Amino acid sequence: MTSALFEHTRHHELCPQCGSPLQIRQSKKGLFLGCSGYPECDYLKPLQPYNASRILKQLDEICPECGKNLQLKTGNYGMFIGCSGYPDCRFVVHDEAEPAQESFPCPECKKGELVARRGRRGKSFYGCNRFPACKFTVSGKLYAVGCPQCGGSPVVLKKQTETHRVFVCLNKSCKHQFNKEL
Repeated sequence: MTSALFEHTRHHELCPQCGSPLQIRQSKKGLFLGCSGYPECDYLKPLQPYNASRILKQLDEICPECGKNLQLKTGNYGMFIGCSGYPDCRFVVHDEAEPAQESFPCPECKKGELVARRGRRGKSFYGCNRFPACKFTVSGKLYAVGCPQCGGSPVVLKKQTETHRVFVCLNKSCKHQFNKEL
């Protein structure tokens, strides 16, 4: 293979700030056009909109709001079903309501409660409902088991086998790991 395949390619557009040619570059968010005069010039131009959702499949179901077909799409927060008439119609099929979960006090600020949230990639986690004042988050399932060392609750499940579970205390000053038999 030749090394020319891996070099930055020049684009026929010129930078509006300094007049240098723009080059196609790659970042963790995808391809973009960047000024060849970098670092003196920091002009960037995305090749596709950041918040664009992609259509995966046309569905036979009809939108209850506008009557157009629904589509299976993928976006910043994972897959979802939305109307093909977007942006005129913003109908989205939401997940079934999950059963009410037990609320836990935030171990960091002691004022808020930990609520289940879903991240950009679709992973679920728990975070304080006082965000952005309190930025406490924890991944994993929370359990209302008291820590034997400090008595704090909740704890997070670290490991589970056929005979026992290993829990970790969420209290920053404790972080005690303990076993519970099934």
